[in-house]
Amino acid sequence: MMDHGYGSVVHKLSKTPKWTSVAFPSEMVEAIRELIEELRYWPSVSTFCREAVLEKIKNERKLLKELRAERREPKVGAC
Repeated sequence: MMDHGYGSVVHKLSKTPKWTSVAFPSEMVEAIRELIEELRYWPSVSTFCREAVLEKIKNERKLLKELRAERREPKVGAC
């Protein structure tokens, strides 16, 4: 069962949670660290990145849903 809820902290992709590493350019990580230090909102770079990726996934899924809906709508003048 796949649960991709954005409101919960844990996202179940399988019965056994699996984690993987992702690499970012050092300059990007440093920019994130600077934001964290100044804003003091996120406890870590990984927390910031996780939140950013979840937001991106949510936005792209919304866009994909809209695109799919447009494809289903009949075109003006189409038979």
